[in-house]
Amino acid sequence: MIEPLLLRVVHILCGMFWVGSSLFTVLFLTPVLMRAGQSTASTVMAGLQARRLFTVLPTIGVLTIASGARLMWITSGGFSRTYFTLPMGRMLAWSALFGIAAFLVAMLVIRPASARALRLAAMLQEPGASSDHETISARLGRARVLTVRASAAAMVLVVLSAIGMAAARYAS
Repeated sequence: MIEPLLLRVVHILCGMFWVGSSLFTVLFLTPVLMRAGQSTASTVMAGLQARRLFTVLPTIGVLTIASGARLMWITSGGFSRTYFTLPMGRMLAWSALFGIAAFLVAMLVIRPASARALRLAAMLQEPGASSDHETISARLGRARVLTVRASAAAMVLVVLSAIGMAAARYAS
């Protein structure tokens, strides 16, 4: 059957992109941006936004989850309860939940906090910002801390998801 093969290709390639992007962002990009200074970090983030990264990443997440759900439907015989009593079925189910949780953290915490940080950083560049500089800077700092912590949590979840999926066939 061609459908499971295509679904696997989409699921694996999108999952690799998701995990790789998460690892790169948390382990390399974010620490460099934190040390680079406000102006440089804002320029890089604006460039990523212009390249539509913040549209691509959620799309990748949706494709990964949707293709995985359809694969699980096919493999489990329509989400058969019996399938999920098997070690492989349980491991795939937990792995899927980790992936979905990572996506929800990204959409409900990271995305709004990042958008808030971008808005606050832009406010600091405005001519009249000097009077509110400390307040805006404090709010920006809190938004960044939330983004960094939530990104690390999402990275752990997506890595656990990938490990579980990779190891599921060996579960006994």
